[in-house]
Amino acid sequence: MLVQPYNSDRRPLRRALVTLALPLLAATITTATLSAQTPALTGAARWADTVRVSIERAVISGDSRALVAAGAMADRALTAFPNDPLLLHYRGYALYRELIPEAGSRTETYTERMERAIDLLQRSAAVRPMAESQALLSSCLGALASSGMIAGMRYGPKSSEARDAAMAAGPRNPRVLLLSAISLWFTPKMWGGGEDKGYAMMQRAVAAFASDAPSPPLPSWGQAEAYAWLGQMEVKRGNAAAARDAYAKALTLEPGYMWVQRVLMPAVAQR
Repeated sequence: MLVQPYNSDRRPLRRALVTLALPLLAATITTATLSAQTPALTGAARWADTVRVSIERAVISGDSRALVAAGAMADRALTAFPNDPLLLHYRGYALYRELIPEAGSRTETYTERMERAIDLLQRSAAVRPMAESQALLSSCLGALASSGMIAGMRYGPKSSEARDAAMAAGPRNPRVLLLSAISLWFTPKMWGGGEDKGYAMMQRAVAAFASDAPSPPLPSWGQAEAYAWLGQMEVKRGNAAAARDAYAKALTLEPGYMWVQRVLMPAVAQR
């Protein structure tokens, strides 16, 4: 169910209640997460950054329950700031992270939740256009398109349109390049993709991350993930040594990156 704006006559009371409740919710965040906060941030920006950091810690640690909790935190904050573009963006992003491992699912629940992520990202983009929102929209639409021929015809063109919009808005944005590279890697050549195109785009993403320095609460995720994907691409190309090097760089950036530690590294070691 989508978060609805306030009724005007109840807004002051609900804002007061949420203002009291949010500090209690924030108390569940780890000391490391809190230390990443920027003290100057206040109000919606502060909570957007708290959600941002919480999502990233959950992704790196592979903690699905923490990821769900980060989404719930965003929902609570949206009751106080219902039209804040960054909170809308991060709520959609949290859903994307929850659902993308199930890409291609044909269940009604999956489709409904992914469509909610799409709606949240579209609402965010309507208030504050960001290249990352368009890139995530493309990925969410692409995930729905992969569930079958009819879904592909419905969502595929929209995914391509959002990807083009993301590239136009942020041609050197590393997160846009990262998601575009993944999309191209899995898109057949006959539809404009291909592994060679995906690999070349991923190399561009890795290079772009070297000078990436967004200020909180703006999105800053993806550098270690880019190396994780580059490593998988190197494996597919038969370059096991290059894959191990990419994974090592990912772990240098994020030593606790469970996906790389427990899945990708062991797989390439067997080669």
